[in-house]
Parts: sequence; structure tokens; C-alpha cells
Amino acid sequence: ERMHHDDLKRIKGVGQKLEKLLISLGITSFSQIAAWDDDEIDRVDAQLGTFAGRIRRDDWPAQAGYLASGNMAGFEERFGRL
Repeated sequence: ERMHHDDLKRIKGVGQKLEKLLISLGITSFSQIAAWDDDEIDRVDAQLGTFAGRIRRDDWPAQAGYLASGNMAGFEERFGRL
């Protein structure tokens, strides 16, 4: 049975390929991403291949923080409509 995971594609900058890659790395939830510190961002970024640099460019931890808490108004105010 497929493990439940958040729809990581809701993070701007994450598409289907990138979502698959993240899940293969054991990253399945917004709350996980929201909790990343610089070391963890570097560790994950190093495994993203051609997608390297996107985490900071698109500020995934901040986006994931809004999504994890269900704060859509805050998300859309800062990152635009979903």
C-alpha cells in the first residue's frame, strides 16, 4: 500500500519529477520540509541533481510552513495563489 504523503507539488517549484525524487529520499510531508535548517537544506539540495538550488530560491521551508499549518491566506499573500 502506498504510504500517505502530502501533495508536495503544492509547493511552488516542485513538479511531479521533483515530488517523486523527494519521496524517494523519504521526504513526504510539509512539516518535514518546514523544519529544515541550513544543514538539512544543503544535504537535500546535494541530492537534487538538476533541481539543485530550488529549495532556497523558492523558499520551500517557508512555503511548507504555511501549507503544514493550513494558513492559505498567509501563503497566498507571500507566494501568490495556489
